[in-house]
Amino acid sequence: MRHLTMRVTVIGVSLLLLMALTAVAAAAQPALAAKPPLAGTSWVLSSLNGQLPLPGTTVTLQFGARGAASGTDGCNRYTTTYTVRGSNISFREPKAATMMACPEPIMDQAAAFTAALAAANKFEVRTNQLTLLDDKKVVATFVRERQELAGTTWQVLAYNNGRQAVVSVLLGTEITASFETADHVTGRAGCNDYFALYEAADGKISVGSIGATRRLCSEPEGIMQQEEEYFAALESAATYKVEGNFLEMRDADGAIAVQFERELVVTVPTPEPSAPSGRVTAPSGVNVRSGPGVNFPVLGTARYGTEGEIIGRSADSRWWVVSAPSAPGGNGWVSADFVAAQNADDVPVVAAPPPPIVVPTPPPPVVTPPPPPPPPAARPTPTPTPSPQISFSVDQTQINQGQCTTLRWSVQNVQAVWVYPQGRPYQNYPRVGQGTEQVCPPSTTTYEMRVLQRDGSVVTRQVTVNVTPAAPQNPLNGTSWQVTNYYNGRGAVVGLIAGTTLTARFDASQITGSGGCNNYSGPYFVSGANFSVGALTSGMAFCADPEGVMDQESQYLEALRSANSFRIDGNRLELRRWDGTLMVVYTRQ
Repeated sequence: MRHLTMRVTVIGVSLLLLMALTAVAAAAQPALAAKPPLAGTSWVLSSLNGQLPLPGTTVTLQFGARGAASGTDGCNRYTTTYTVRGSNISFREPKAATMMACPEPIMDQAAAFTAALAAANKFEVRTNQLTLLDDKKVVATFVRERQELAGTTWQVLAYNNGRQAVVSVLLGTEITASFETADHVTGRAGCNDYFALYEAADGKISVGSIGATRRLCSEPEGIMQQEEEYFAALESAATYKVEGNFLEMRDADGAIAVQFERELVVTVPTPEPSAPSGRVTAPSGVNVRSGPGVNFPVLGTARYGTEGEIIGRSADSRWWVVSAPSAPGGNGWVSADFVAAQNADDVPVVAAPPPPIVVPTPPPPVVTPPPPPPPPAARPTPTPTPSPQISFSVDQTQINQGQCTTLRWSVQNVQAVWVYPQGRPYQNYPRVGQGTEQVCPPSTTTYEMRVLQRDGSVVTRQVTVNVTPAAPQNPLNGTSWQVTNYYNGRGAVVGLIAGTTLTARFDASQITGSGGCNNYSGPYFVSGANFSVGALTSGMAFCADPEGVMDQESQYLEALRSANSFRIDGNRLELRRWDGTLMVVYTRQ
């Protein structure tokens, strides 16, 4: 019996030990598997050492799942690692992933941000705010970065060309993407406007088949191939990440599909009912500039349908001054070609600000070293290091829109050289020592040459090509259309009476067509996306059949006369009134 009692006791103790070990392991397991509190989060700097970030800069911080961190310091991208223990945190010294040179205040801010990361030893997360502390001193605060695409507009920096290369857009072209809603993206592809459905959530994205207008552009060379490659790259996107003003999409294999830079949207207040106002009629929106001309910098964009108050005009009435409290000075300039104005006949002429002047950087003075002392007769004179030779020019500094000119450069006795449109990442534009390049900028553009000298110093040269805008084109000229719907003047857009056909044909300045019973004709005018019809003449016949055909003709002609803007989307033409009301819908014949 004693042996049995001992055996039972040993088994009991063993079970107790096993249960205790299991409990300890179970208690430890959640701690081992717990996800670090910062992993997978993205943040944008909101204050640095008690000061707001510099205007126009975005500083970001992203935490990876395995102790990696990255972001932008406002000038360059960086990478680092971090360690978290409870509320304690430490960063290794960040390493620059790019080597751009920025204005001194931005470089100073970047250095202060790097120092703040190095000093941080504690952190706090409260809802959508991250605070980094040096003991009890706050060194930086961040707000959680918004990853939703809806309501954002972007400009393409680079895309995958389908041949295992990520390339920047052609000089003189612009590609945009506007995620207008949570499922609809539109934009400009360089030549054509495009649209598509998309789904995006939790960093994953899928873009449906892309539809586009059918224009054919011949300049610059390769623009149609670029458009096709961009569409393929966009449709291949499987994941996305927003980092400040940078958006990157990758395909299912992790390869870069498209890289974007945020396009700022200018906010304008809603005008009073009787105030001079305008409505953006360009489908892709309109640039808001700091002055009346394409040589003035773009402050941002105003989207299609935006309504704002007009407070002035240029002396030639080709530009409106609009109230824009979010812009420097509280106003901006927009082209009258892309705005339908009302009550604006008496707005005052506003003096234009002085145009921006880009002064090329003068070459550094050549310092002639003093002659060396005569060497000893027994030793030969050493050969001096060749001095760098740097030249950068352009054949024409003034061209018309649609024309091209040639950049020329020559450098000797240096390490590397890049030539690029000012403001673009120079790393994407490496060049050989001597070369030329034809450029066809659509608007005034400054090109920069960056030279890395043998001693590690950097010098730059700039040339500016001023572009005179081309006369506006008339896309309606030579087209024929058939009416599918029209505004009946009683608050409804209706279809046609069965058995009737209404048509419109446009030549350079005249519209002709059938109203269902009588033919009509008259002058029309196009300026950008603006549209208007002059006095119309029509026949005097009376048609009794089918019933209502005469009322239909009268309502259609009145709708045509009321239209203020037009939009062509493939085989569809829309005419709208200044307030956005649909007047007539046509299909191409």
